[in-house]
Amino acid sequence: MSRLALITGGSSGIGLALSKKLAERGYDLAWVSLDEAELAQAKADLMVDHEDLRIETLALDLSSPDAARRVFQWANGLSGDGVELLVNNAGLGVYGDSAGLSIEAEQLMIDVNIKALHALTRTFLPSIEERGGTIINVASNSAFVPTPRLAVYAATKAFVHHYSTALQQELSGSGSPVRVMTVCPSAVSDTPFKERAAMDRVRTFSSFTATTADEVAYDIVVGLDRGSDRVITGAAMRRAMWLMRFAPQSLIQWLTRRETGQI
Repeated sequence: MSRLALITGGSSGIGLALSKKLAERGYDLAWVSLDEAELAQAKADLMVDHEDLRIETLALDLSSPDAARRVFQWANGLSGDGVELLVNNAGLGVYGDSAGLSIEAEQLMIDVNIKALHALTRTFLPSIEERGGTIINVASNSAFVPTPRLAVYAATKAFVHHYSTALQQELSGSGSPVRVMTVCPSAVSDTPFKERAAMDRVRTFSSFTATTADEVAYDIVVGLDRGSDRVITGAAMRRAMWLMRFAPQSLIQWLTRRETGQI
């Protein structure tokens, strides 16, 4: 039986770093990303070290209403065994005071970070349940704290965290063979996200809790091996999250405003 991992946003950042680790484990890869040129370049680069690796790519705007259906039909045509691992990694952020951002930019975040993730999860769930497998939904450490200047982004990631956690509990309670893992990375310093979100000078990307795409990918693989339902990535962030349990909410909010440049 072939092992197919479908990764949205697989051609850069966390998705690409995770792809490298999954390739080492014998997975075939299916990437869905927006930029066709980026897909082609990332595929060529990865195959330098993995000549026999099978990588299929689909350039698609996940914010389109029929994106999940199109991805499902495409993926089913790649493997008769279906998708074993679905990684909903694609996401975007826009930085700034919400009143100064365009409504369209904020709604696009909702379309990609929430609607597309939900639709892909629900669309693939029945087929993954038939064969057994895992759905990984990438949230953020922003899911835990309302975040000024990332108000809508943090809210979308809170949805991902709550939805994925509740879905895992439902599936576990019904005896389903599907596991839903929620991944909450701290700020990733070496991905295109911060440039695309115009966050180059935001403090959180250079703070002691910042992580790298490779560290996130490593933590995800460890989580897969351990059967974890939730993974907080970055050792420093895990320590900080433990300490935050003892801090007053007012201090956490002040630190959040400081990290995102509001004060």
